[in-house]
Amino acid sequence: MSSPFHTFWQKWKSLQLPWRKRWLAGADLAGNKYYYFRPHASSKPRRILQQNPRIPYSDIVIPVQWHQWLRHTRLTAPTIHELESDETRKEQLKVLAAEADRRWASKPSVLDKPRRRNQELGVGDGEGRVGVVGRKGESPNAAVDRGDGQRLGEGVKGEDVRDSWGEGEKGRGENPWIKARPRGAGEGYQPESWQPPGAGR
Repeated sequence: MSSPFHTFWQKWKSLQLPWRKRWLAGADLAGNKYYYFRPHASSKPRRILQQNPRIPYSDIVIPVQWHQWLRHTRLTAPTIHELESDETRKEQLKVLAAEADRRWASKPSVLDKPRRRNQELGVGDGEGRVGVVGRKGESPNAAVDRGDGQRLGEGVKGEDVRDSWGEGEKGRGENPWIKARPRGAGEGYQPESWQPPGAGR
């Protein structure tokens, strides 16, 4: 709390007397002072900041209210009580934001729904990994019944049991889609190697 002499001195410096070229408009919580100044007697008053000499120039932070005043977007200068109320509001806002973050973190995320759904259906391991789909409790590498008595992924060592057309000794035979594919006249053409012509006489 400022002393009575300091209060009287601030009021005296803020008086707009005819012989004064500048007069005090106010100060912020960091000790920076703001003045009206008039270069000439007939010129319009301007606004200027006088920084606190105890604060390095790079560490000066101008409050939003005083920044508006310097740019003439605010008519009246802010008071110390207004600046203190704004700082209290900022601290309360930080506390409310932290509480909102804790409440949000305690709620289930939307990204967890597919995982919980897979666990309820018994599909995969519930982790949502690509390519790992099977019955609950079954190994991902377990063989799957193909319907004709043979299980995919199951075979004797040394045998090729790939389930594809025309691949492997145990395949289903020739792929019918190869015959059905349209062919051009020169699709099977292979150029011959170039031979130099004989020297003519």
